[in-house]
Amino acid sequence: MAVTGANTIIAGVNKAGTTSLFVSLQAHPEVATSSVKETRYFLPARYGEPLEPASVYESYFAHAGDRPIRLEATPAYFYGGEPLVASIVDLLGSEVRAIVVLREPVSRLVSFFTFQKTRLRIPESMTLDEYLAAADRLSDADFADPANERYFGFRGGCYADFLPAWVAAFGSRLRVVFFDDLVARPEIVLQEVATWLGVDPDAFPAPDLSSENRTTGFRFRGFQRAALFANDRLERFLRRHPALKQRLRAAYYRINGRAAREVVPQTVRAELEERYREPNVRLAGQLRDAGVTEVPAWVPEPRGRPAIHRRSAAIARERRAPQRAAAGTLPPSERDQES
Repeated sequence: MAVTGANTIIAGVNKAGTTSLFVSLQAHPEVATSSVKETRYFLPARYGEPLEPASVYESYFAHAGDRPIRLEATPAYFYGGEPLVASIVDLLGSEVRAIVVLREPVSRLVSFFTFQKTRLRIPESMTLDEYLAAADRLSDADFADPANERYFGFRGGCYADFLPAWVAAFGSRLRVVFFDDLVARPEIVLQEVATWLGVDPDAFPAPDLSSENRTTGFRFRGFQRAALFANDRLERFLRRHPALKQRLRAAYYRINGRAAREVVPQTVRAELEERYREPNVRLAGQLRDAGVTEVPAWVPEPRGRPAIHRRSAAIARERRAPQRAAAGTLPPSERDQES
């Protein structure tokens, strides 16, 4: 019997705008979100461990009331394969929906790598080349240990290895969104997702996507460690008071923030693009088979298939120009580190 938990899950992927999408959907009057963005409730299934009692999951939605959509977002779910997908359906029922946000994998990898530094999980002095070498030394068995998730950056961009389990289990109840569209045409994406969820697409209080969880560097390591601890402890409270969270975050960035930009040598970028070529080709075929016909330019043509329609970048820019001028939102260059 399904429990009173989420009926919609943003299941992936990390560093692809999932926090911004979650917070923007949270503003809709017909959407109730979990008390923390990432409940991580189903993650044990990824590692072959048992789940906590269902009552624990229900507690994240104790405040949901009668709002028709109950939403959570744990982007690491995407990598859990059939066991994790099955655990979601078993607990939440066959009508549960999933949203997956995909991002050009090299850019996502760089953002993920930078994020691990800001979370103090890898040395600040580590280069991307050194990070990739360390990750390549890890086996499938090594990645069965959650402690090695920090080195999952490259594998996390091989979307074709993980998407089939979601397509097979969810079918039309799976929505694939692209980070490119979240940045270029946020209002349209939010309206499309709302329509798919069966709620009023015109009920959002703001027309643009909330800019959340951008990867920002730090000046003082001790101060950063304390801020991370406080953020984790206070997340439930801060999720209920987003305006306060924004003010606190802005004040902290003024004191201890700095730009977090990794310089990626062109040789490393070219190597990564080549390594992702085959997974991206497989992904293109999977998307086509799943009925996803509008894709960004980084998704190649599937072999032996009719051409996939690529949305014109110029049209996207034209669509977003008046919206962004009116809303005063961040340019894409400042959003490319989002989670």
